[in-house]
Amino acid sequence: MKRIFALLTALALLACANLAAAQPGFPSRPLRVYVPFPPGGGTDVAARALGIELGKSLGQPVVVENRPGGNSVIATDIVAKAAPDGHSLLLTTDFHAINAAFGIPLPYDSLKDFAFVARVSTSPLMLVAHPSTGARTLGGLVAAARARPDHYSFASLGTSSPHHLGFEWFKSLAGIRLLDVPYKGGGPASADVLGGQVDLMFIVAANGIRHARAGKLVALAVTGPTRATAAPETPTFAESGYPDFVMLNWYGVLAPAGTPPEVVKRLNAEIVKALGLPEVARRLAGVGVDAAPSTPEGLEAFVRSDIDKYRRIIARVGAKAEGR
Repeated sequence: MKRIFALLTALALLACANLAAAQPGFPSRPLRVYVPFPPGGGTDVAARALGIELGKSLGQPVVVENRPGGNSVIATDIVAKAAPDGHSLLLTTDFHAINAAFGIPLPYDSLKDFAFVARVSTSPLMLVAHPSTGARTLGGLVAAARARPDHYSFASLGTSSPHHLGFEWFKSLAGIRLLDVPYKGGGPASADVLGGQVDLMFIVAANGIRHARAGKLVALAVTGPTRATAAPETPTFAESGYPDFVMLNWYGVLAPAGTPPEVVKRLNAEIVKALGLPEVARRLAGVGVDAAPSTPEGLEAFVRSDIDKYRRIIARVGAKAEGR
């Protein structure tokens, strides 16, 4: 009986080993990267640039699928509910932190329902003014706005956008009143600021400095902790008297919670490698962002910190989520 039991055990172990060997490795089929915004924007460009390189290194096609809507909630929910095998990914932005910070009901938990894979990029915003305002420095703008409350206008991209929250935060810190002119997209907003129909806007620093150097806009300050690589001549808000005012746009890759750690580790390694390639860096620079790779743990800590920061901002200014 002992010999029979030993034989059966050996056969069972062999069967398990054969079954394990037969399991397909990762990736076993094409990957899909969901982008929560329309084609042509910065997130779309970043996703496609990464997708090309990931397809080469992983040996499977990478399909980019745009699912805009709901301030990024639609695409995020799809990935939260996808199979946790690494084949469904989300390239998200600071909207992910802002949605969580508002505390509104979401169909997913912004932290618990995701595996954090890698940060892709960070970029400061730049506060720009139309030359007709007469403002040449941040201090000059504040003085003018205090003298003429509700005279100067700013372009925002909805109450749940970092652009809107940034202005509300700055207004609170500076003790000024500005008129909010909401837009559905950055393109129309930029066009009206360039045309002088609206006075102020937060814009990606690389784009803002290009218009400033052409004399079309005035660069007042950047929102990063240090001066922007693309605009070293433009001071930070901290240098201009507002040391607590720091905001960074960011892109990051998430996967469904429960994705095997070894899959997350491999995806992270491949994304970090891709971000080091000149072609990927060039395409990111083209939409005004800098590659800023991280470990999975680094991205999670970064997102948690961003959620806490936006919670404090929302509480300070009494902001309401889009449509609320």
